[in-house]
Amino acid sequence: MAAAAAPLPRVMVLPFPAQGHVMPLMELSHRLVDHGFEVVFANTDFNHARILAAMAGGAGAEATTRAGGIDLVSFPDGMGPDGDRTDIGKLLAGLPAAMLGGLEETIRSKKIRWVVADVTMSFALELVPAVGVRIALFSTYSAASFAVRMHLPKMIQDGIIDETGNVKRNERIHATELPASFLFLYFLKLFFT
Repeated sequence: MAAAAAPLPRVMVLPFPAQGHVMPLMELSHRLVDHGFEVVFANTDFNHARILAAMAGGAGAEATTRAGGIDLVSFPDGMGPDGDRTDIGKLLAGLPAAMLGGLEETIRSKKIRWVVADVTMSFALELVPAVGVRIALFSTYSAASFAVRMHLPKMIQDGIIDETGNVKRNERIHATELPASFLFLYFLKLFFT
């Protein structure tokens, strides 16, 4: 009698609910499936409906909650049906309370061992002590953008820019103090504002 095949390792992928975050993490999900993982792609109800509509192609075909080996699940985002999902601050503020319970339940029921969460969804780290999963934070933006973001508090503290990114002091900045990408953005702002 042949031994039963070992179950595939299960990973949950959790993007921030915006196109520039969902698409890269969906691409990562497909690559994980290609390498033998089962993927549970956790989205907000709002974006989930949009994905299902896109999969159906508007031709009246009923979309499934499985796409290319990826199990699509969704959770509320904490906003009402008419909520302004372009208000990133308001959207982000409601996500932990709206999603953590459902994420925990799904991780337990589907026996998920790993979570790849968008760095913007770092509240998912609260799941580690609750359900014992391992979590990797994934950045959907470039290394240059990450470097700039890491230097912004210092630039604000030094009074070079304000909290909204406006230049406060028009002076030279030493290239050794900042990544080249920040210098480029800084000079663009100086010349085009």
